[in-house]
Formats: sequence, structure tokens, C-alpha cells
Amino acid sequence: MSRTPRRRYTASVALLAATLVTAAPLAQTGSNTMHNPYRMLDSWATLPDGVVWGAVIGIIPDGEGGTWIHHRSEPPIMHFDATGTVVESFGDGMFVMAHGFCRDRDGNFWAGDSGPFRDDPRTTGRGYQFFKFSPDGELLLTLGEAGISRAGRDTFIAPTACAVAPNGDIIIADGHFPRPTTSQQDGDRIMRFTTDGVLVDAWGQQGSGPGEFDGPHALAFDSQGRLFVADRSNNRVQIFDANMQFVDEWRHFGRPSGVAILSDDRLFVADSESNKVIAGELRNPGWTNGVRFGSAKDGSLLGFIDGTDPEGLSVDDLGNVWAGLTSTPILQKWIVGP
Repeated sequence: MSRTPRRRYTASVALLAATLVTAAPLAQTGSNTMHNPYRMLDSWATLPDGVVWGAVIGIIPDGEGGTWIHHRSEPPIMHFDATGTVVESFGDGMFVMAHGFCRDRDGNFWAGDSGPFRDDPRTTGRGYQFFKFSPDGELLLTLGEAGISRAGRDTFIAPTACAVAPNGDIIIADGHFPRPTTSQQDGDRIMRFTTDGVLVDAWGQQGSGPGEFDGPHALAFDSQGRLFVADRSNNRVQIFDANMQFVDEWRHFGRPSGVAILSDDRLFVADSESNKVIAGELRNPGWTNGVRFGSAKDGSLLGFIDGTDPEGLSVDDLGNVWAGLTSTPILQKWIVGP
């Protein structure tokens, strides 16, 4: 097993105190204009000298007021403590296009690389992989073949997200839009692996029908063991039962780039692309990007955080919303309060 370089930082900044209040249920007033009980903490995160933000695609709160992030810069994986200071990092030089980040029951990190989407000689033979790291940043396992974009048992098209299933298996979304220029085939699917990297199952195909995907971009499980898939280019969230059978699709959460579900089934969906012109196409016109939140139980909408357009999304146990931006790369922390 190889070990990736790991860095620690000891610089300190003042602790940002925030008083959290309980938000009353909000009446549904329209998905673009609903009440926003959140406010953003300005300049919460402080980067070490010489480090710049890349697109923040993955966020894992640490349970102690801080968070881990996966972004498209060096070092690619960083740990911020409760003061917003980077205290450790790893994964240097391993990623072309950071995409997908989760932590399993043993505390190991799973971090994905969607690979290059454009011809670039500097990225030849790299990308389209998922890496498993120990809690200390040691590389334990590699899934996928570097530089090969193909829907095989041992290869990925372009992995985008991961989530930990109720039984501990690792679920990976495979298939990004736009397609990698080097891709040997189209196709979008969801894959299930054991924590040892053994492929258990894979399902789905490219399309817009039930159980089909067009750029599955984020994954999350609810308290019933149902899988929520941010099927971004289809402008919907798809829901699958514990046996991975299609249950429903919800289109009222916008164009989903990120999804997070708390233990009480509060559902948060990040919309980073609505009403934007991307690659010459107006995406999901008439909608506003931001974070819509509601109930994973019945799909009811409770509120909308505007003024942000994250792809990376996570919510900690206190209800703080962590937003990772790619348009203007940065990590945002939103808290409930005046």
C-alpha cells in the first residue's frame, strides 16, 4: 500500500460563534421565492499561504464544527477545524477532476476523479478512478483504470459521486455530462461495491425514463434506506427503494447538482445550473439556483436558500449547510439565524 503526502497546519484564527435557533415549518410559497432562514458566515474558511480554492465538489462535516472538503486544487483533500483553519490534507497530485467524496463506517475516505472532459496532453493516462484512503490519508484501494473511460466491471465512464449504503456498501454514480472526449461509450449507471472494492451490482442506462440517468451527479440515503439520485441533466431527483427499485421522481427541487439528507429526513438539494447558459444551452429556464430544502418523506418544500449556486453540498447535525461552489470556487457555511 502506498502513502500519499500529508500536511498539517497549526495556524489559528478566532473561533466564529453562532447562535442556532430552531426554524418553524415554512409554508410553501413557490420554489424560487420561499423564505430563507439561513445566513452565510462571511470568510469562514482560511486557506494556508500558497493554497488557492478550486471548485469545491465534496464536503464531509467532521462532527466537531469543522469539515473535510474535496476540491479541484492542491492539496485536493483538506480538513478545516471549527475555526475554519486547515489542519491536515492529503491526496496531492492524484486528481485531474475531483468529483465524489464520502466516508465509510470505518472512517475511511472515498474520493473520485471524473477525469478530463477536454483533450489535454497533461492529463493523458489519468482520471476516471475512485480512491479509498484511511482516516490518516494512506491510499488503501484504487477502483478504475487510469485514463480509460468505459462502462466496464473494472472501469468507469466518469464517476461523479458516492454514498454509503445502510449495509456499509459503497454506492458510486457513474456518468457525467458533458461526456469525456476520450470516452469509449456513453451510458450512465449506479454501481455498488463492497468496502474491499468488489463490484456487487450495477444498474441504469442513459435516458430519461424511470431508472435511467443523464448525468447522475449526487447520491444520498434517507432513514428508510431509500437512495436519492440527483439526475441533473434530467432536472429531477430519482428515488429508489432499499432493493434499488424505482419509486418516484421529484422535479420541484430544481436542477439538482447536490443532495443531502439528515437523520430526521430533512432533504436539501443544491441547484447550481438553473437559468444559466452552459455550453451554449440555457439550462432549466425559469428556475433559480440555490438550495431548496424540505422533507425526504413526502417531498414537501419548506424553504429556499438563494444567493448561492453550489454543486458540493452537505448538512451537519446542527442543520448548518455547507455549500461548495464551482462557479466562483469557495466553501460557504450557512447557519440558521438572523
